[in-house]
Amino acid sequence: MTPIVSVILPAYNAAESIPRALDSLLLQSLQSFEVLVVDDASADGTADTVAGYAKVDPRIVLVRRDENAGAAAARNIGFACARGKWVALLDADDAYTPGRLEGLVDLGERGEADIVADNLRFVSHLGEAAPRPALPAGHPAFQRPVSAAAYVRSNLFLTRGFKLGYLKPMFRRRFLERHGLRQNGSLRIAEDYHFCLDALLCGARFLLSPEAGYLYTQRPGSLSRSLTLDDLRQLSTANRLDLLRATPQGGADLRAALHRRQISVDLNVKFMQFVDALKGRRVGDAGAIFASNPDLTPHLAFYGLQSLRKRLPGGNRIV
Repeated sequence: MTPIVSVILPAYNAAESIPRALDSLLLQSLQSFEVLVVDDASADGTADTVAGYAKVDPRIVLVRRDENAGAAAARNIGFACARGKWVALLDADDAYTPGRLEGLVDLGERGEADIVADNLRFVSHLGEAAPRPALPAGHPAFQRPVSAAAYVRSNLFLTRGFKLGYLKPMFRRRFLERHGLRQNGSLRIAEDYHFCLDALLCGARFLLSPEAGYLYTQRPGSLSRSLTLDDLRQLSTANRLDLLRATPQGGADLRAALHRRQISVDLNVKFMQFVDALKGRRVGDAGAIFASNPDLTPHLAFYGLQSLRKRLPGGNRIV
């Protein structure tokens, strides 16, 4: 029988965390699903753990890669294998609440949507959940379909507030196949954001639920804390391609939003160069970067001297 939902779960060295993710799927109120676990050449017992689950429940399918290629490439394998009417995403150290799949499918069908997502709740690596969901119940995104321009505006770097790119949407598989959509395998950051934006640029209808059905685990030393300048440059290139795709038919609002994001991405590159120069005690280089990029001033204030001190040798000294 064809499942209603295909859940794509990329995993790399996730033997410790993936049981929680899989258990949360087995507890779903909607039971018509398949789980495509793409093991990205893990060096620990991830594959054996998943294989154990698959022996008990045939809805869990293990796909093994011989070489590590990153989460986006792993998800793309999952997209190619998916059979469900809807395709959902789950990371190996995260989890769903029991009614998540049923709620999203209901929202998508009633609203004739191509993309649906729900609110999320941050959870520490120790299992402590944040007292409130990431987005307040009255957030404008819950009141109307999310446009491409609104989505881009909510994902600017070096700005306050929750970014909608953190959400884990569910996609109508027929829409993805019609437009040939896949994730950008060259990105280590924001690949989910760009994938969702690609769908919006193709005309997808995107609805959000205020229910916090996704439990997003924050861990020390996560990828977002170990980004390189090359990662951000790849992101800048991807955003420039989005700008090229935003033809006049896309509207001035969308082009303006993409332009603002481009500025924020490139400014983040300069910010990282500035911090790296300080870390290396290259005061002259740091001064030159700051002098040629005065827009860094409010962002340095935003992150604060305390944040910079933590990233510099000597702890409390900046120079």
